[in-house]
Amino acid sequence: MNQEISPTRAARGLLFMSISFFFVWLINTGKLEHIVHPRMEPWIIAAGLVFFVLSFYQTVQLASAPRRADPLSHFYPFVLVFGIAYLFVTTAGFQPEPFQAAPSLAIQTALVSGHEAEIHNAGKGPLPSRIVFDDSTYWTLYNRLYDDPKAALGKEIRVAGFLYRKKGFPEDSVLIARNLMWCCSADMSMIGFLARSSAPLAIPDGTWVEAEGRLGSIDYDVAGSGKKSAVPLIMLDSINPARRSASTIIYPY
Repeated sequence: MNQEISPTRAARGLLFMSISFFFVWLINTGKLEHIVHPRMEPWIIAAGLVFFVLSFYQTVQLASAPRRADPLSHFYPFVLVFGIAYLFVTTAGFQPEPFQAAPSLAIQTALVSGHEAEIHNAGKGPLPSRIVFDDSTYWTLYNRLYDDPKAALGKEIRVAGFLYRKKGFPEDSVLIARNLMWCCSADMSMIGFLARSSAPLAIPDGTWVEAEGRLGSIDYDVAGSGKKSAVPLIMLDSINPARRSASTIIYPY
C-alpha cells in the first residue's frame, strides 16, 4: 500500500509549531509581561507545550493511511488564534515606546472592578513625609492619595513614569503616567498623577522621566461628567528624562 503525505496534516503541524515557537519567543524576549498579567504566564507556557505536542503528533501522522483532505473550514479557527495574537501584541508587546491607553486618573479603575475593599484596607498607617513610589508600592500609594488627596498636602513625592498630555488638562499640567493591567493588554488603562511646573516643559510625550516635588491638590473632572473632585497634584521641583529601568506596567495584585 503506497503511503502519501497528507497536506492538511502538514499544514496543521506547521501552524501548531509556529504558535508554539511564537510563545517561546514572547517568553525569551520578555514581551509576555506586556501582554498578560504574570499570574497568567504559566497558562501561556502550558498552551505553548500543548501546541508543540500537537505539532509532533501531526508530524508522525503525515504518512498514515491516505485520507480525505480536510475542508478549508477546518482551518478557520487559526484565523481567530492569529487575530487574537495580533490584537494583543500590537496593543502593548511590540510598542517601542510606553503604551498609552485611555487615561483613567482616579480610583474609578478599581471601583468598577469590584476592588473597593482593597483601596480602603491596604497600606493603612500614616503616610511618610517623603513618599517614594516603586513598582511594589505604586498601586497602594496611588489609591491612598486619590482616596484622600488632602491628607498628603505638602508631603514630598518622588515618582517615575512617562509623560502624557491631553486636551482638557489644567494649563501647564502633564500626567506622569503608568499602565495598569488587571489581566491582559486588552484591559490596560493609564493611571498617574497630574504634575505642574513653574516653567514650560519641553520634554516630549512618551518620555520616561523621574520627578520630584510636593503634593498639592486640584479640582478636576476625572469622569468627564461635569462634576469636579479633588485629585492629587505634584508641584514639581525637578523632572528629568531617565533611563526606563522598570516596566511601564503596574499590576494591582
